[in-house]
Amino acid sequence: MKGEDIDAYIVEIEELIRLAEYRFDVPQTIETFTDGLPTGLYQKVLELNRPTTYKQWKQAAINRQQDYIHMKARLKAHRGGISTSRPRGWVPWQIITDPNAMDTSAGRTRGRVAGSNEMDPATLPHGGYIPRGGFMQGNQRGGRQRDLRKVECYTCHKKGHLSRNCPQHTWN
Repeated sequence: MKGEDIDAYIVEIEELIRLAEYRFDVPQTIETFTDGLPTGLYQKVLELNRPTTYKQWKQAAINRQQDYIHMKARLKAHRGGISTSRPRGWVPWQIITDPNAMDTSAGRTRGRVAGSNEMDPATLPHGGYIPRGGFMQGNQRGGRQRDLRKVECYTCHKKGHLSRNCPQHTWN
């Protein structure tokens, strides 16, 4: 028997028995059938059912295999259904980045107008990136603090604070 498919094994063995014109209830046929069963399945059938005929062996093997598949599915569902084994084949431990790929990390995506003056990245701060403002431009990752004296509020149009901190908002 290959894998867990008891039905395919039974169809194959019965076809061979018919082609050889053997009888099903002779000891040699039963022995041939049981030799093809996995050891664990053979032991369970013998231990729990004690079959004597081919028909009893066949039915007991089907029942025990169904019980095994049912228990295997229950255990898989109980464990969350996720296999912890690694994928087969060679898999790199680290994701290899393409050296020619564009850097699209947060704060690094800005366009450049075609034909504009080129800037020398060596003279610019942070490896050539000039912050242009935008959402969450504060001191999140150790960067410099924004000077709020020059910033105009979108709500009251006064300088010195951001709209989210405007004293005219009801939540302030």
